[in-house]
Amino acid sequence: MMDIKTISPSTELSKYICFYYELELRDESYHAFPSGNNVVCIFEKANVSYKDDCISIKEDSNYPNTFTALNKYAKPLQVKTEGHVREFVIIFTPFGLSQFTTKDFTNIPFFQIDDFKDFFDQNDNFFSQAIEIKIKIVEEYLLSKLNEKKELDIIIQAVHLLQEEKLNIDEIAKELHCSYKKLYRLFITHCRCSPTIIRNNIRFRNTLEKIKEKNKDFKLSDIAYEQKFYDQASFNRMFKAQTGVTPNQFFKEVNIFSDENIYFKDLK
Repeated sequence: MMDIKTISPSTELSKYICFYYELELRDESYHAFPSGNNVVCIFEKANVSYKDDCISIKEDSNYPNTFTALNKYAKPLQVKTEGHVREFVIIFTPFGLSQFTTKDFTNIPFFQIDDFKDFFDQNDNFFSQAIEIKIKIVEEYLLSKLNEKKELDIIIQAVHLLQEEKLNIDEIAKELHCSYKKLYRLFITHCRCSPTIIRNNIRFRNTLEKIKEKNKDFKLSDIAYEQKFYDQASFNRMFKAQTGVTPNQFFKEVNIFSDENIYFKDLK
C-alpha cells in the first residue's frame, strides 16, 4: 500500500468534510478501524459488496462508477480488493454526510448514495482527472446538494465536548440546555447513530493518539488512567473490541498511513 496524501477541503465545506485522498490498490486485503467520521468512496468500475463486516471490491468494467458510504462502525472492518481498484475518498465529519443526502442511513452499515447518481452523468471522465480537479468537481457538486438540517449547531458543540472527554453524555445535554432525549434525536438526525457510538469511537481514537504521542514508550495502566477507565482490564476490553487485538499488538502490526491518522492493518 502506498502512502496516503490527504488534502483539506475548501473553507465552504470544512464544517462538513475533514479531508480527501486517493487510493490505488491491487489485490490488497486489510483491516480499517473505527472512527467517528463517515467514509464515502467513489469507486471506478468495480463490483462493491458488503457482508459480515467485510467490504469486497472487485475490478469489473461491466459495473458503473459508484458513490458508496460507510456509517460509523464499532469494530475492525475488513477490506478485500481484487484486480486494479481506484477510489477517491471523502472523509466527512460525524454530522457532515447527512447535510448532503436525504437518505436515512441510520443503522445501515454500508450503502450506495442514490441521491448522487447524477454525478456521473456530468462527470463520466472523473478518474482521468488530476486530484486537484477531482476535488474541485466534487466540491462544486456537493455544494449543489447542501441542505443543512435544523439545529446542527447543537450537534457541533456536542461533538466538540465529546472530543474533549470531560463530560458524559447526560452532562453534555445539560451543558447545551437540552434534554438527553432531544440530544439523542439530534444525533440520529445529523450523525445517523447514537451519541454513545460517537463517544466510543472518539474515545478509541483519542487513545490511539495518546499512545502514539508516547512513541511506543507507554504503560497501559497510565493510558487507562488518562482515558478515565475504571481499570486496565476495562481499557483492554474496549481496545480489543475496537481493533481485535491488544494495544501492544496493535502498534506492532498496524501501519499509520498519514498525518491524519489513517490506520490500516495489512492482512497479507
